[in-house]
Amino acid sequence: MLVDMHAHCHELSLNELDSYRGKYIIVAVSDDYDSSLVTIGIAGERRFIHSCIGIHPWNVGEASEHEVNALLKLAENEGVKCLGEVGLDTKFTPQTFKKQLDVFMKFLKLAKDHDLVLNIHAAGAWEQVFNLILKYDIDKAFFHWYTGPLSLLEEIVDKGFFIGANPAWKVQSKHRSVIESTPLENIITESDAPYNYKGISMSIPLVKETVDYIANSRGINSSSIESLIYSNYRRLFRA
Repeated sequence: MLVDMHAHCHELSLNELDSYRGKYIIVAVSDDYDSSLVTIGIAGERRFIHSCIGIHPWNVGEASEHEVNALLKLAENEGVKCLGEVGLDTKFTPQTFKKQLDVFMKFLKLAKDHDLVLNIHAAGAWEQVFNLILKYDIDKAFFHWYTGPLSLLEEIVDKGFFIGANPAWKVQSKHRSVIESTPLENIITESDAPYNYKGISMSIPLVKETVDYIANSRGINSSSIESLIYSNYRRLFRA
């Protein structure tokens, strides 16, 4: 079974999503309160899709306190197992960092209190996010599209956290280095569909190409990599 640990399913058609049934496990992230509601609805009818709710750091500036508090209650009442896309961003939206930090700490407390998985965005703030996760004693975290320092990658892996292998490897040398430096036991594939990056239209089928890339770079057959990544996903979610 192929695993997509980070896809924005609320931006995809239901027909497309249904075409992946029986082939993929998809972890659907949200961008804000409204998309969180949509994500929960999509996953509720599709057992192969698991919902994450949250507020993307890029959208924190527009989020009201009421929406943040409503999301916290939603996570408790709907049996959500994952918070995402959540985190900090000092690279693209530094102007809202103070509010990002306040909101992220609320999600960290929620994750700790209810033993939830964190599906993390941390562009430009990798070390700050990592230190906060340690401070809140979080033990289930996935670092989406990691492009931070390789020295910090070693610390992230040592703590047993997971790194996303993203189709950006096709054009981004730093992410190729990250994938090749991460132990197989700490890698989970992702698509970030339907984001467009440097001419790549991120899509869920690109997960298979990422599996093949990892297999070729490690000299291991693709079916073994696929099975290992599925096992990593199960360990993260304690499934």
